[in-house]
Amino acid sequence: MLSICVFCGSREGNRPEYSAAAEELGSWISENQCRLIYGGGSTGIMGRIADAVLDGNGQIVGVITEQLAQPELMHHGVSDMRIVADMHRRKAMMHELSDVYVTLPGALGTMEEFFEAAAWAQLTIHARPVAILSSGGFYAALTELLDAMVQADFLSVSCRRLIHVFSETSALCEWLAEQQRVLNQSA
Repeated sequence: MLSICVFCGSREGNRPEYSAAAEELGSWISENQCRLIYGGGSTGIMGRIADAVLDGNGQIVGVITEQLAQPELMHHGVSDMRIVADMHRRKAMMHELSDVYVTLPGALGTMEEFFEAAAWAQLTIHARPVAILSSGGFYAALTELLDAMVQADFLSVSCRRLIHVFSETSALCEWLAEQQRVLNQSA
């Protein structure tokens, strides 16, 4: 079973395509017998993707800190909710449980999680694929920055290729299906 770690916002943002992409990805995860690993929240994009996975009777592991494990923030529909001491342990557990990383729209925490996963891939701490879903062009500036890092010779072309960027959820899901095939073949 492919375990997909999704980094995303606890807010919905101001464009409907952000939530729509999260819902579409969540539906795909449940339909394809994958498992969502995420931050355990009930609000924003986090809540939308979890709701979509649960609507399809899919599997979820939520990982949330003691500080955030409050009734108004924690998703009560997620039966496998792991409460950890702090954000460092949260990320470590999410990494331990995951086969692939996907970043949806979000803010500082989402960026921090994405950059850690990408940097760890660059340093060969892990060999898990890393992807970004740039719904509505949300990550266009980030993609330009990554390409500028290559042009300025701070980031190698091979390391830039570790980060897969998709503008459409359907293309991301096709890529995830390939990751699932690779995982099944190696099992």
